[in-house]
Amino acid sequence: MIKTAKLLMAALGILATVSCSNEEDITSLSQNEVYFFYQESCPHCHEAAKYIKENHANAKIKSFDIKMPGNLRLFAKSVKEYDITTPAGTPLICFGKHYIMGWGDEDKEKLDYLIKPYIQETKN
Repeated sequence: MIKTAKLLMAALGILATVSCSNEEDITSLSQNEVYFFYQESCPHCHEAAKYIKENHANAKIKSFDIKMPGNLRLFAKSVKEYDITTPAGTPLICFGKHYIMGWGDEDKEKLDYLIKPYIQETKN
């Protein structure tokens, strides 16, 4: 039980780190932004957030917990704009003309390739 609680706290910490937005009043999606929709109870969301934090820390990503009404509306708008016809779920990562819904090993390579234009270069 304690181990489960510690894992949950660590996962929530990862989501909080990746999550830079809570309930912003965003009414339209920008093709120049990366949107990460998640649910705190979603284990695949935690895996995706951890992967992004470890491998793409310089990517500017706006994260939204769809439990919040404004975020849920933006999620629904994203599903419509990206013409997602299968049952929508989380995690949902939208950027440019592309999206990744769900999370598995094959999605890591896809994300690595598609996120390149959104990575902020660090200056030394």
